[in-house]
Amino acid sequence: MAKNLKLDPRQSECYLAESTGLIRAIRYPQICKGKQAWGAGVHTDGSLLSIVCQDQVGGLEVYNHNKWLPVKPIPSTFIVNIGDMIKAISNDEYVSVKHRVRVNKQEDRISMNYFVFPDFDCIIQSSKYKPFTYKEFQAKGQKDLETLGFVVGIEGFKLYK
Repeated sequence: MAKNLKLDPRQSECYLAESTGLIRAIRYPQICKGKQAWGAGVHTDGSLLSIVCQDQVGGLEVYNHNKWLPVKPIPSTFIVNIGDMIKAISNDEYVSVKHRVRVNKQEDRISMNYFVFPDFDCIIQSSKYKPFTYKEFQAKGQKDLETLGFVVGIEGFKLYK
């Protein structure tokens, strides 16, 4: 992707910081029959990439062509989601994946996720977004949660012309 986007190799190192990578194990407990619940509401990931290893229960859904599509688990595979940072770095050539997780009624769902983030002080350069650091992106997300009750995400940095 970095080669396709013709990124400066030194800048790419800043974007792919090993020190800010994060592994998260997420358990979505089953729910009672007759009820419906979401394990994770509609969102995009604030990372560069998210590498997901999901169990065989399913529940992950992606939004594509104005409809929600279930992602069928395939044994021994990973799902790679493009995040908001790639969207900004690529000037929207790559789009972050809008997704959600539906809770299963019969059994718990487990997913293991590795999130790839840029260095906290790495400046994200883009012609469609104002320059920002990942630290500023995180701080804005936290402020959005406190004041709005949801995260605006990368759209909060968009340059409108």
